[in-house]
Amino acid sequence: MEVNPEKQNINKLFSTTNYYIDFYQREYKWTNDEVKTLLDDIFYQFEQSYAKHKDLDASELNVSSKYPWYYLNTYITNKNNTDKRTFVVDGQQRLTTLTLMLLALYRLCTVECLNSPDLGDWLKAKIVGVGVGGKKQFWMAHDKREALMQALFSGGASSENLISDGITARHMIDNFALLQKELSARLTSRHKLDTFIYYFLCQVVIINLEVDPIDVPMIFEVINDRGKRLQSYEILKGKLLGEIDKTEVDQYADIWDTSLRDLELRSENEVDDFFRTYLRAHFSETRKQGQMFDGPYHRVIFEDTCNNILHIKTNTIGVKEFLKGPFSYYAKLFLKLRRLGEDLQSLIPECYYLSQLNRMDGHIMLALATCGVNDKSEECKIRAVSRAVDRAYVMLQLNRSYESNQFQELLYTLNSLLRNCPTEEIEQRIDERVIVEINSRRNTNNQTLLSFAQFKQIGYGDYNTTFLRYFFSRIEVFIADSLNWGLRDTLYNYVRGTGKNNSYHIEHILARNNESRALFMNESGFDEELFENERNRFGGLLLLKGVDNQSSGSECYSEKLRTYTGNAPYLAQTLLNDFYKSNSAMNKFIDESGLQFCPVPAFSRESLEKRTELLYEITKKIWKI
Repeated sequence: MEVNPEKQNINKLFSTTNYYIDFYQREYKWTNDEVKTLLDDIFYQFEQSYAKHKDLDASELNVSSKYPWYYLNTYITNKNNTDKRTFVVDGQQRLTTLTLMLLALYRLCTVECLNSPDLGDWLKAKIVGVGVGGKKQFWMAHDKREALMQALFSGGASSENLISDGITARHMIDNFALLQKELSARLTSRHKLDTFIYYFLCQVVIINLEVDPIDVPMIFEVINDRGKRLQSYEILKGKLLGEIDKTEVDQYADIWDTSLRDLELRSENEVDDFFRTYLRAHFSETRKQGQMFDGPYHRVIFEDTCNNILHIKTNTIGVKEFLKGPFSYYAKLFLKLRRLGEDLQSLIPECYYLSQLNRMDGHIMLALATCGVNDKSEECKIRAVSRAVDRAYVMLQLNRSYESNQFQELLYTLNSLLRNCPTEEIEQRIDERVIVEINSRRNTNNQTLLSFAQFKQIGYGDYNTTFLRYFFSRIEVFIADSLNWGLRDTLYNYVRGTGKNNSYHIEHILARNNESRALFMNESGFDEELFENERNRFGGLLLLKGVDNQSSGSECYSEKLRTYTGNAPYLAQTLLNDFYKSNSAMNKFIDESGLQFCPVPAFSRESLEKRTELLYEITKKIWKI
């Protein structure tokens, strides 16, 4: 590999070369933190020298002789053999930031600021030059940034919609604003401004390393950007697009950028999460196999397991087909599933239940496994998968067969069962596999997902608070929807709310008081073990707001009923006589559903049994078992 180093100051850097940003390069991702660090580093030596030599005139000679140079680091370029354009392989974060700094200094030189017209013209020549055919263009020549750069240069309104790359736009606008603020605060006089301009253009040094185009993919994979290692998807982009001829690569680079733009805007790791989820969905059947993609998947994707299907290794046609087909489709599907997970009002609320309330994302992997490219049944398959995964989670919990690591293993097992699965078979295949899991873990031979014999045994002590809140919140949704009423609070607060005003707790209808204990007296006296087991059963539990739950803790039942009025969740209110008076919606609901709702003026052991049976019937309706 041949490398040709060249030492340049900023004046020379932006004098004769238009720098194009190759498809290998990541978006402009430097934030205020990196820019502030760079600014502090440059100003550190400048301020020390300026304090000693502030009486000297601002000139190139004085600055060059009295101020030390500052080494900025390196940037790597390669020259296209066809059109001779110079592309930045590494360093566009620094070069873009330097350009923004030049723009901010240029604005400081205007009449409205410190009025330094001659040096302003010099700075202008470092920002905008003459390109091919005499056309004026920015030295950092990237067509997609032209409108935003022009707005920053002219002082016009700048906004993210001026360019298609939202991440780059946001960071350029934010960093330019920071540079304007910082430079205005540090350069408070015309003399100091002029001196700094000479220092910045003449004494700040950067090294250009020019490499042969054939070596670019190898260099791109290992380079760091100011110590920040490239993410796997950025390296994969370079490897894939590097297989495509320069005359066609822009078209496929656009496919890549368009497909991932909204994912990148969501979070720094979202694109890597997409690729890992896609690869696990299509190329793993066990959790151990899925863990292959936890690390540098940009290497694993070219191994036989994936490449025998994708055909992308040193295969231009395969890469093109992958980008136009699976990559583009599944990136959009992944984004859709993420958004569904944030939208309680969607037609597939199970996505929200899983993502936001239970902090799970396994349904996304299974949806990607189930849907084929451009699947016409996509919506129906997402609904079936999400509904079945939510049901699987709850049924495993209610059968006391849930363990998080085993649940993850189950999801990977389902991958192979769901690939190319007809929509109408998805839920059945998942349900059947869940029954197998339950029987295996409990050493039983059940033919259904949940029996009453099992349901009546479980209760408060078997679960963490989050699951209990989730279970009872789903009952609230069921009752509210059946009555065509709104919830008394947000579903999120029911399950995840915290603090005095938003948190909910599990209420025991049978308090630890003499009234409740009297129900469990026998010839031998008070049966404490039976009392604790019975009061913890689901039929004896409610969801109440934190303050209400604390206030009713040891009250007798007649006093508790007062807490169950007003804004209490509906399940609590169904214990009250008043809830049924003049309530045509409730009476209609009872008639149509056959559910045995009724007021309970005095809570007995018989009441507990009937409420347990009622909750079992509601559970079957909610989760369709």
